[in-house]
Amino acid sequence: MTLDVRSASILLECVRRGSLGRAAAALNMTQPAITRTLKTLEESYGVPLFERTTRGVLPTVYGEALLPYAKLIVSEAGNAGDMINQMRGASRGVVRVGGVSSVMSTVIVAAITATRRHHPDVQFQVIEELEDRLLDALKSGEIDIAISPEPYADDEITLATQDTLHDVVHAYARPAHPLAGKASVSLEDLAARDWALPPPGTPIVREWLRRFHAIAVEPRLPCIVSRSVGVIKAASMAEDVLCWMPRPLVAAEEGAGALVAIHAPQMEWSRAFRIYRRRKGVMTPSAAILVQAIRDLAHQSRITPSRP
Repeated sequence: MTLDVRSASILLECVRRGSLGRAAAALNMTQPAITRTLKTLEESYGVPLFERTTRGVLPTVYGEALLPYAKLIVSEAGNAGDMINQMRGASRGVVRVGGVSSVMSTVIVAAITATRRHHPDVQFQVIEELEDRLLDALKSGEIDIAISPEPYADDEITLATQDTLHDVVHAYARPAHPLAGKASVSLEDLAARDWALPPPGTPIVREWLRRFHAIAVEPRLPCIVSRSVGVIKAASMAEDVLCWMPRPLVAAEEGAGALVAIHAPQMEWSRAFRIYRRRKGVMTPSAAILVQAIRDLAHQSRITPSRP
């Protein structure tokens, strides 16, 4: 026996609930039926998938390794049913879209608004994340579409469209910052200052560090680290801490004079965004409609499409 929708659902519920009994209740099954399925799976793979403890069950390394595949099986089964129902006109459709903050709060929200004018019954589930987590969410089936500046070279992922979107990242600070208002700021000046940034290893921080290392300069480690855009902006408005943000994310603060762009040409980064989907399977009709809306809106906005 290998993973199918039923066994994948059982595996996921056992991990989620941490108990065979609670998993059985959630799936409206008996505990012996859950136990038999897990035993058959373990015999099929020849490894233990769960460790039984007095407090419940915990996935082994083998069980953890199966989780992404179980999530994808359950997700794709749901997508298949949803697609058929949409084609029959029996379902309003659901689109799960993920992306980084700058595109989610601007072009994606606008595209959803445009789509809803003609398809008011479609539900949009929106996930805002940094690039490093978007790929995993797309591969596991948690989202159907990912909009990311990080190029994904992965056998399981492909482009949903050939169009490319763009934005520009600048260094920002409060108006009272010592570097604010200067005609030109060097990387050496920036390296000696405090920064608020996302966690190490994320694409934007790798690019930030690459710019300093390209001239053999070691910047200070960020004094504030967060995945929250709001936290990073608040820190930069509260004290002399620099942030590196896409312009759409600080438009309100810049307009209100709470943050100003630092004139540092070497820190300006024009990012290219692509729209990705899973290679296997097809997009649901609702997802395809949203992708087209993104393309249409991009032609009319400051985030303009270009061909690679």
